[in-house]
Amino acid sequence: MVNINTMGKKFYFIGLLALCVCLCGCHKKREKPLPKAPAREIKKIEEAHPLHIYRYDQALFSLPQKNLASELDALKKDYGFFIGDNPDINQLKEYLNNPLNRKLYKDVQEKYGDLSELEKQFQEAFARIRFHFPEAKLPRVYTIISGLSYETPVIFVDSVLIIALDMYMGAGYHYYKQLGEALPLFIRRRLAEPYLLPDCMKELAYTVIRSNNASTCILDDMILEGKRWMFAELALPETPDTLITGYTAAQTAWISNYEYDVWSFLIEKNYLYANDNLVARKLVGEAPFTAFFGKESPGCIGRWIGWQICRSWIANNPDRPLAELFGEKNPQQLLKNSMYRPQKP
Repeated sequence: MVNINTMGKKFYFIGLLALCVCLCGCHKKREKPLPKAPAREIKKIEEAHPLHIYRYDQALFSLPQKNLASELDALKKDYGFFIGDNPDINQLKEYLNNPLNRKLYKDVQEKYGDLSELEKQFQEAFARIRFHFPEAKLPRVYTIISGLSYETPVIFVDSVLIIALDMYMGAGYHYYKQLGEALPLFIRRRLAEPYLLPDCMKELAYTVIRSNNASTCILDDMILEGKRWMFAELALPETPDTLITGYTAAQTAWISNYEYDVWSFLIEKNYLYANDNLVARKLVGEAPFTAFFGKESPGCIGRWIGWQICRSWIANNPDRPLAELFGEKNPQQLLKNSMYRPQKP
């Protein structure tokens, strides 16, 4: 049995060591077992599928309001998804004239007036997705001003990916600070440009994931989230792990050093196949740290373990198509096929 007191002390002291190693820049980089995606092939796909980001924020806020109803008709071709057949003009005017929304729009234009570089990044990421998953149906990409909708900075609905640019203004953005405790620091620091593309890719993972309609156990939740992070890594192979996970460098060092201990704890407690919502929230839900392992640990550790299971599956099944990994609905079978065995330090 695992002694929690002893384990806690071990985590504390190794945590200090991991932090020192991280700060010294000596932490060993984890090898990424990614399938090959030849640059020449990716380039061909990019050229065959040019990408354009549709700026609904710019199109909407630049409209003259005197004849707003008729002006909207001109936008229906590209933005009919938002406008609909019978838009509420009064409600739309309230949105456009809201002082907060107008200030957000002004600030967003200063930071994101030109998205040509982001379009290139999206185009390459989409090309990689098409290379690995030829059957994937990728959406149109739109940008909006959400009015600080921090719970949904990215929305993926059917054939549409919507990015709230006002939610990627940087951790120090004054409006984020004004939200106070409603927007915790561990979330606020991720509301920055480097996280935008990884967040989008994690949402797009649902284009290829096949899962049960309802969770059957905690391992199911762990692997579902792990697949989302794995998909983002496949689309953005050069992106640092910290931008996919949202962990700090110190938290990444911590979990890399404690992987064996965390996995042993989950096994000892029989949590993998439990159906306990409280435990599932502690292991998989958003949090500044994982309560079982102390404040030095990263949050949602279960997602990280699920990601390592997916990485192990890819490393140990190099000749099997990725569609099998993302299509597997049985978490126990996926774990078995992954041959995931974290090594004791």
